[in-house]
Amino acid sequence: MKKKLSIIVVVLLLLYGGYYFGLGFSPRTDVVVVDFKVSEQQDQMTIYTSIASSAGYTRSVKNVSDDPEKMELKFYSAFGGINGSIGAKDEFDLPLSPECKEIYVLLYDDYRLTLAKNPTTGEWERIK
Repeated sequence: MKKKLSIIVVVLLLLYGGYYFGLGFSPRTDVVVVDFKVSEQQDQMTIYTSIASSAGYTRSVKNVSDDPEKMELKFYSAFGGINGSIGAKDEFDLPLSPECKEIYVLLYDDYRLTLAKNPTTGEWERIK
């Protein structure tokens, strides 16, 4: 009986640990860029994000594009469960190559164009 109880406790702890930390490795598909700024040297962009849903936070971002002319950003959840805030961030610094002209964000089921470099002025603009 004691052995069965120990096994059940261990299994429950593993499940809870998987939930608590596991969600931090899943992509967030409800992130929106609320603001951005480009460095004077045009080699770095800081983006400020928010979550479109009522729960959760972001902790990291990854550019998953192989094309130097565009970035495809995939954000990841903070640790601590559905509304966990361990490692939460809403400001991200991105290296910006001179070739980059478009920035896409994974939103729900597809990458959506969010920021683009104006071909006439060379300034970055939000796409609505």
